[in-house]
Amino acid sequence: MTLDEDGKRVLGRTKNRYSRRTIKLIPAMLEPLKAQPEIYERFKGEYFFCTTTGARIDIDNLRDRAWRSALKKAKIPYREMKQTRHTFATVGLSCGENPLWVARVMGHRNTEMIIRVYGKFIENAHGTPDGGLFNAVLQGDKGKGK
Repeated sequence: MTLDEDGKRVLGRTKNRYSRRTIKLIPAMLEPLKAQPEIYERFKGEYFFCTTTGARIDIDNLRDRAWRSALKKAKIPYREMKQTRHTFATVGLSCGENPLWVARVMGHRNTEMIIRVYGKFIENAHGTPDGGLFNAVLQGDKGKGK
């Protein structure tokens, strides 16, 4: 499901071939998806991700009832739900994850946008500010970064 130019919901195929992809998910991402078929069957929903009555998730309801209250409870200033994409990218890159994997999970064809927007989080994720770690590896002193 997507929105057309007028903001109306449209059911159908993905908008382009890059939207249809296989993603290698980490366990923290995969486990909730593995539980979803049981939830779907229990509520006999029309959509795979559905409400407890089996209906399509209403984004306004989700935002107002779950998202806002979760942010308030966590004492985080309001931000749009789409900001979770930015959180995913910055945390992943800060942990040293491969920028290509981050780009693929986010639906990008390559790392161009990831490097441009999030490059500052890649710069020193697990390295040194001056190439010292790379130098240490080349000199046979793995992991010291002198």
